[in-house]
Amino acid sequence: MPSLHPTSTVCCIFSILYLLSLRYYHSVSSRDPTSYFFDPSHAYEPRYSAHRIQEAKSFLSRASNWPSPPEPRNTPPTLCVGVVTVRRRREQYVGLTVASLLEGLTESERNSIFLDLLIAHTDPMAHPIYSEKWVETLPDRVLRYPPDDPDLQQIREWEKGGWYRNKTIYDFTHLMKDCYDTGAEYIAMVEDDTLAATGWLSSTLHALDTIQQRTTAAQNNWIYLRLFYVDDLLGWNAEEWPRYLSFAFLFWAACTGVLISIHRRFRPIPTSTIYTISGLFIPAAIALHFLAGRQTMWPMQPGVHEMNRYGCCSQGLVFPRAIIPSFLEHTDLTTDWLVDMMVEKIADQQEWMRWVVVPPVLQHIGATSSKGHGFDRSAKTIWSFRYEEYAY
Repeated sequence: MPSLHPTSTVCCIFSILYLLSLRYYHSVSSRDPTSYFFDPSHAYEPRYSAHRIQEAKSFLSRASNWPSPPEPRNTPPTLCVGVVTVRRRREQYVGLTVASLLEGLTESERNSIFLDLLIAHTDPMAHPIYSEKWVETLPDRVLRYPPDDPDLQQIREWEKGGWYRNKTIYDFTHLMKDCYDTGAEYIAMVEDDTLAATGWLSSTLHALDTIQQRTTAAQNNWIYLRLFYVDDLLGWNAEEWPRYLSFAFLFWAACTGVLISIHRRFRPIPTSTIYTISGLFIPAAIALHFLAGRQTMWPMQPGVHEMNRYGCCSQGLVFPRAIIPSFLEHTDLTTDWLVDMMVEKIADQQEWMRWVVVPPVLQHIGATSSKGHGFDRSAKTIWSFRYEEYAY
């Protein structure tokens, strides 16, 4: 029986390995939105978040029976957590947000934060949570727009006219100022449709300490620590194509160089085999690398990282106290921005650094948007796949 030519043997082996690799990445990368193998039919299945929602619901039911709100504090908190909430057309998520932020905290941890809740309606009774018991027992303070607020008429006009962008920025900055007045070292602005992971506070404070060490040594100003990010934007971005091209070329050149070196020294490899491997197999392997997805092949390592680009959205941002006055000076209520667009634009103009904690400690759970009817479809895809990898 005639033996196969070495090139044919290599082709058979490579084909088998390649098919096995395709099957492997079809499974491993199915939840990576930057991958060709991404499968949205089950990628958005809540794993850890489903467990966390049940814990939040249990905490919320217990909190409804507590007799009184938290006692006033004598010293400034380490972290003021501001949550703006508005009535949504269907499900209200804010109770789960507040409960997940508080569930699992030790007594000392709870005492280190100030939970500031703003019911952002000129008529607070318009919000379904207004009469719920937990509103009286869980937040440290519940803000409402008072009847004598000088901006009340403008707020009403925004509400009636559907100017949600201007109204959202006003709510955001109004609550930020109130948090700033608590004297807190850091101000966390959290949206009312997020879910916090167990241990979120310790992870956040550790990340903030890391940032302070890095930025103090480099004497750099920074604007926020991001507690949530969307994986979709962290793929093979076109702006970085020179880096990817260099990587691909160096990998191809190194592999081809090894083959040529072996061929020249020992000559066990036919020239046709070298041409096939170099011209077909190595490019195919490189293509598979990119098809598998950046979050599969080049995932962000746990810890604190700079994220001056591709950050989305405004579900959870922690600002250092020192930056707040300067940041508020640059906000503009007349501009047709979303909150995250405004923050990013200001940060770019001032050249302020931005940071992110990995894995994220918040998840977006809102299926309907508070920004208007045109955003509901996109709301469902604002999702952190990395968050769902927490163990429970």
